[in-house]
Amino acid sequence: MSVDPIATIEYEALILGRHLSGLPGRSRRRGGLIDQSAYTLLAVLHEGGPASIAELGAVTGLDASTLNRQTAALLRDGYAERIADPDGGMARKFRPTAEGDHVLAEEREASKAALAAVITDWSPHDRGTFADLLERFNKAIEARLQREWPRTP
Repeated sequence: MSVDPIATIEYEALILGRHLSGLPGRSRRRGGLIDQSAYTLLAVLHEGGPASIAELGAVTGLDASTLNRQTAALLRDGYAERIADPDGGMARKFRPTAEGDHVLAEEREASKAALAAVITDWSPHDRGTFADLLERFNKAIEARLQREWPRTP
């Protein structure tokens, strides 16, 4: 009897989410420089540029009240600032401050080091294949949800 690939993907995705949240070096956000919501929003702003609450909601799928609380925390902690829309629109936008960019860079480096340690014995080919398939998987989800996350080329 063959294993159902969809059942395997579903279960392995669940496990992956739990592993990533507790991986030493990546879990710094739970008591480190920034929490998960700040990490996510700073990454979106870094990759996609200044964004309004509505634009952040279109990417993350979070509602305005949640995003208002999360962006208020970014402002309070000095990790983001409000700016006029560079394109002349009415809505004010958020962008990372120099401090926000700094803590995001530190967190991303710690996260990448933790992930690299897990796959240290993988071949470069296997690392590339996994990265390509994971990106393809995420983009397929985004297409289905009509919610594209920003990525730098």
